[in-house]
Amino acid sequence: MRIVADSGILGLDDFNLEGAELVLVPGREITNDKLLNADALLVRSITRVDKALIDGTAVGFVGTATSGRNHLDEHYLNSRGIVVADSKGANASAVVDYVFAVLAYCVGKGLLDSGFQRRVRIGIVGLGCVGELLNKRLRVAGFSTLCCDPPLASYEDTERTRGFVQLDEVMRCEVVCIHVPYNERGEHATRHLIGSRELGLLPPGALLINACRGGVVDEAALAAFVSKNPRFSYCSDVWQEEPAVAPEIISAARLATPHIAGYSRQAKNAATAMLLSALDRHSSLVKTEDKAVNSRFALGLQSVNSASESRRLHEFDTALSCWQIIERLFPLESLDGAFRNLAMRGLTPYLFDSLRKELLQRQEFSSYSVCLKHDVDDSEKMLLAAVGIQVIRSDSCLAP
Repeated sequence: MRIVADSGILGLDDFNLEGAELVLVPGREITNDKLLNADALLVRSITRVDKALIDGTAVGFVGTATSGRNHLDEHYLNSRGIVVADSKGANASAVVDYVFAVLAYCVGKGLLDSGFQRRVRIGIVGLGCVGELLNKRLRVAGFSTLCCDPPLASYEDTERTRGFVQLDEVMRCEVVCIHVPYNERGEHATRHLIGSRELGLLPPGALLINACRGGVVDEAALAAFVSKNPRFSYCSDVWQEEPAVAPEIISAARLATPHIAGYSRQAKNAATAMLLSALDRHSSLVKTEDKAVNSRFALGLQSVNSASESRRLHEFDTALSCWQIIERLFPLESLDGAFRNLAMRGLTPYLFDSLRKELLQRQEFSSYSVCLKHDVDDSEKMLLAAVGIQVIRSDSCLAP
């Protein structure tokens, strides 16, 4: 079996792909001629997989190390009988960490006060793997939430979905988080789901966080809204035309990052494991032409389970709030500054990708323990526990 894979997919070297030839190619350089003798293709969101890429090749399996599939022409792939797999859910915890880091950033900038969880209602649009986990952690942290997911509510009649509200009601929350897939067709299309009408429903000083796909927000409407509502904050990790993001759209955002919300070592390892497991299952059903030899390859999974890794200890001598701790562990301000500087210089695909690559080794909050030399109240302990940060008593900390 010959596997062509995006060289940016983390953790492929942690597997023993016995009986398979692995060819690594930068995602933006994967072309039809590189796939002529390939049996399987593994990509990320930066590679468009369609007829132009696949036609005339032997590819029978396409796996994407992402939750979203809008970069795949599934109609064409299905018509060819090509098996498609994704890594839905692998990066959910990483994206939820990002949302909490955005909230911490906004507290640090004075856009939200440090005790806002006791009075602010957070709206969540999209209750898939990310939205559901975010909702769970926000509630554990003491937040009140409102949830909206019309597609899910249409086919799942449960106590959970019966509590869902309409989009208009969610858009009246002080903080709104968007976690929907991007699609342009059908009853539940999400292209420009958030436009001028929806933005107009937000209360003064509201915060909108977009960590799903850029095209879900109408960026022209957003820029116009920001110009008339200076108290409004748009914090985004995704962009409609990325990697060719217009500087004026980045300028309209209060916080701008280069599509790294789902980037963490744990998420990337989990995504790779999911893809290779799906490929392993697929290949076990594929026979050679004489139908006598099974072409299955063997997976040797090596330590990619983050739960088995020891926690990283951080010791803080100064008295910090829980939001300051979160901000220190995931400092978005420096990333925002680097992204803006690159945008002003001219954001090429290479520069966009290089900035993202720096985040591949990011650790999720659940891998951290913090040693505090000061007491924190119950609400702060609850918040740190909700995101997975372990608090250690000062007398148990390691000596400096």
